[in-house]
Amino acid sequence: MKKNIIAFALLLASPILHAQSLHVQGKMANVKDSANVVLIDGVSNKELSAGKSIAGNFTLQAQLAYPSLLVLSIDGVNQKLPVFVGNENVLIEGDAQNLAAINVTGSVVHDVYKVYMNELNPKMMPYVMNMQAASQEKNTAKKDSLNKVATAQSTEVIATFKKLSKSNPASPVTTLMLLQFSNIFPEIKENLATIYEGLEGPAKKGPFAEFIDKTIASSAFGQIGTVLPDFTQNDTNGKPFTLSSLRGKYVLVDFWASWCGPCRAENPNIVKAFNKFKTKNFTVLGVSLDQDKAKWLEAIKKDGLTWNHVSDLKYWNNAVAAQFGIQSIPASFLIDPTGKIVARDLRGADLEKFLATNLK
Repeated sequence: MKKNIIAFALLLASPILHAQSLHVQGKMANVKDSANVVLIDGVSNKELSAGKSIAGNFTLQAQLAYPSLLVLSIDGVNQKLPVFVGNENVLIEGDAQNLAAINVTGSVVHDVYKVYMNELNPKMMPYVMNMQAASQEKNTAKKDSLNKVATAQSTEVIATFKKLSKSNPASPVTTLMLLQFSNIFPEIKENLATIYEGLEGPAKKGPFAEFIDKTIASSAFGQIGTVLPDFTQNDTNGKPFTLSSLRGKYVLVDFWASWCGPCRAENPNIVKAFNKFKTKNFTVLGVSLDQDKAKWLEAIKKDGLTWNHVSDLKYWNNAVAAQFGIQSIPASFLIDPTGKIVARDLRGADLEKFLATNLK
């Protein structure tokens, strides 16, 4: 999760997108008079514009460097409304108590975002539910059955994404969805550079494109067969712990965090592999991108992660994560007893299968 699973990205050539700034006009029922209405950048979480509702009407204005995912927040409304827009004249109408039925018009970018959401969400939600159920299921037969169903569902999700990305190669929405799905599906991650190369124009500009550029550049680091650089960070007791102290074992260097949903969902798979192979020269070293030590320790205890853990508690500025070019979590390197990388980002049952094949 980067930095997770979180749904968020189109920019086609259009005169509208050449407007000098973003103008948002709102006409919404069930909004209190004088309620604060705020437009927030979905990437930086910075406030872009604020105003007040008068009889359900409000006006907001902002200058955007690139079309991006924004969030509309209204006092008294529990949910927030995502809008993917550029410097356009946008009208938002509907009932604030039914955001799913809100109508956003005037934005070419958001029109594409709606297409993605309408086609992907009905397929993505069952997949997520089955993956979560499988991670919590203790019965092996039921777990295998859930994983089998989820695998079939993931194939359908990926096929739908590929179809939409080919139809919208110049869209920043495509860029965002590519970024998100590369953090969820190994198939997309493995082909990230190839898929991204097929995008064009506006899809290769803005924060999502910059993030993918960095991810592709960092992927050159840590190639299979190369030695993973040594590092030292403090363990849960505040004492320095060095990766090379585990030399002689197969070690899964696992980047995760207590706040990372996909990481926590993956932990049962790592626990299972650890318990099965810890007597066969295998161990795990967790590298956390947490900031709050108490939450870090609580997650270790709750998830039963009985291996060594380190962190500098600097969130995305974790020194080892930066050194290794980690752009999203969960992420992992499996190294052999000599310190060479033999696999990366093994998820689900793949870690256990790899260890069963290579540890005799």
